[in-house]
Order: sequence, then C-alpha cells, then structure tokens
Amino acid sequence: MVGFPRKLLAEHENLVLDLRPHWVAILPSILWSIVLLVVLFFGYRAVDAIVDSNGAGGNTTGGKAIVGGLVLLAWIWLAVIPFLRWRFTMFVLTTDRLITRGGIVAKHSKEIPLESVNDVAFNQSVIERLVGAGDLMIESAGTRGQNRIENVRKPEQVQLTIFKEIESNTARTMQPRAPEPVDDIPSQIEALDRLRDQGALTREEFESKKAELLKRL
Repeated sequence: MVGFPRKLLAEHENLVLDLRPHWVAILPSILWSIVLLVVLFFGYRAVDAIVDSNGAGGNTTGGKAIVGGLVLLAWIWLAVIPFLRWRFTMFVLTTDRLITRGGIVAKHSKEIPLESVNDVAFNQSVIERLVGAGDLMIESAGTRGQNRIENVRKPEQVQLTIFKEIESNTARTMQPRAPEPVDDIPSQIEALDRLRDQGALTREEFESKKAELLKRL
C-alpha cells in the first residue's frame, strides 16, 4: 500500500506512525458482498420461475440483466465505495503533528499540532478488544475541540506513542536556544561595516547594531 507522501513532511519532521484503519472496518463490505451474491442467485432463480410459469421457451435474458444491474449498483454503493474509503484513509503521527487523510477522488486532510493536543483517550468494545481495534478521542485546544478517529489498530499502543511524541515535542520546544559563538561576532561586525559602506545602513544603525553585538562578548 502507498504510504503517506514524504514530500509533505517539513524539513526537520519525521514520520512516527503511518496507519490504515483496522481491517474490521471492511467487514460490512464483505458481508454486503455475500448477501448480494445470494440475492443475485435467488433473483436469477425467480426470473427463471416467472418465465417458466408464463410458458416454456421464454427469454430470461432481459429479466436477468435487470436483476444483475440492480445488484451491481447495490454492490458498488454498499461494498465497493466503503472499501475504497477504507483503502484511501490514513492516520499519521509525525514528530510535530497528527494527520488524518481521506477521500477517493477529492482528498481531504485534518492536522492537529502536537502542542495543541490536551488529551488522548481510546474506546474499545469487547469485540474490538478481541481483534485489536478501537476508536481514539483526541481533545485539542482552540476551535478543533474533540476529534474521533475510528477503527484504529491497537489504540492503546497508539495512545502511548502519541503521549511520548507530545513529551518529546514539548522538550524540544522548551530547549534553550544555543548562544551565537563569540568568534562569529567580529565577522558580523565586518558584515555590518560593509553594509554601511554600501549605504544599506546609516551610521547610527551601524553603531547601534555594533553595540548590541559587543555586549555579547
């Protein structure tokens, strides 16, 4: 399967999780396919019975074509389209954000920065717990509110991974910025001097910036 496009990541952003919804999400498509095959079988039998009751040698082609066409439309609507939605839906966790993407033809995406996430909870029914599926509820700041992501694989592990990335992201954000090397200050003053000679800086601006740099020595 095609994963999340790496070209959509920022320069210093790394991919942590790239997940499709759990396979339990396509069970309705499978069940509908089975049901519609049964309907097609009995529909053809019904057409044969109706034609036979009206006299031997009747043509069943038209009736079967109608039944087959209706079943095909129902199969596309009830099974194929939900399967394609599952196929093109992804849940992505990076070192900076949570991303949900979907859409068969037209794409839609929702992003939540990790620094905006207030809480992550998960919910599992008994059956979902047996197969390793569940829903994530992500509470975020601002106007985003609560976002529900359904049919997540191993939601408890995903929840733990999100919390770990939030902690790492917070630590990186709060890390003090390294001071500029002292050895670099003379070269910056030389660069300012050239800008003054070229007329890009006035004498007052040059002296002001030079004084700021000298204070760092």
